[in-house]
Amino acid sequence: MTLPSFSLGKATTVLAAALLLAGCSTAGSSPGWTFGPTVSPPAESAVANPALARAAAPTKAVESMAAMDQQPAPAFTPGTKDAPRIVRVTADDLLNFTPGLIQAAVGETVTFRIHNSGKATHEFMVGPIAAAFADTEGTPEVADIGPDQTGEITFTFDGVGPFAFACHAPGHFEHGMAGYIQLVGPGAPAVGTPKNPRLVWMTMSDKLTFMPNTITVARGETIRFVLTNDGTVVHEFQVGPEDKVAADAVDGTIVVERDDLDAGSTHAVDYTFDGPGPYAYACHEPGHYKAGMKGIVIIGG
Repeated sequence: MTLPSFSLGKATTVLAAALLLAGCSTAGSSPGWTFGPTVSPPAESAVANPALARAAAPTKAVESMAAMDQQPAPAFTPGTKDAPRIVRVTADDLLNFTPGLIQAAVGETVTFRIHNSGKATHEFMVGPIAAAFADTEGTPEVADIGPDQTGEITFTFDGVGPFAFACHAPGHFEHGMAGYIQLVGPGAPAVGTPKNPRLVWMTMSDKLTFMPNTITVARGETIRFVLTNDGTVVHEFQVGPEDKVAADAVDGTIVVERDDLDAGSTHAVDYTFDGPGPYAYACHEPGHYKAGMKGIVIIGG
């Protein structure tokens, strides 16, 4: 059984950033946004001077729930136990879930309706990420979703996660049939840690582009890049120091990579930005990097 690769580090505070995308209440739609890490604003003199602003940015890790609560309300009305929000998911013969990333509010109750659009039989397990990925007995699931059938399961997202979903029909999870839950709104963690990385959803297209092509992270923050291939061309994703990424110098520690991202699939890569930077990400499938398939990571402000 393969799990997403990751490296470790310690989270610190930084400037807020929101990545605007589309809503995710129905199958095939995209997450509404991802949160950037949160900081206290610097003094007015620092704002007027970018160099002072960088120096004024606090470096103490965000540990309090008060800091975690500095987040906008979700872009949807959260479900309750009496009236769960409906989220539609599609399972297909390419062994993919669509969407591969779903947003939920802390404490929200969601009813997942999983439609099997193919001929293979699937299941849908949802819960804490370690349990969902390990097929732990007792983790909520709906099994034996046959061709053109729709399964349904209701789950309440108690706690701050991380949460995920997966299919454990023989060979399906090993192929990558899994997805991720991004907790949003008040109470959701604002800065990623090794045990609970902040999710950044990223798509790759046949136009050889990443969306987004720029992200902002805290120094020391751990990010889980949730990677969806929206096209038909196979891609890869590598992240690390900018010069090493440009040189395709993957070593599995300083520069990490997820390759063979085929059509429609969603995978994940964890990375901790604990160095001075600059950092970048790229695809080095033949011709892709030269065509401009790369992005930059901004540390702090």
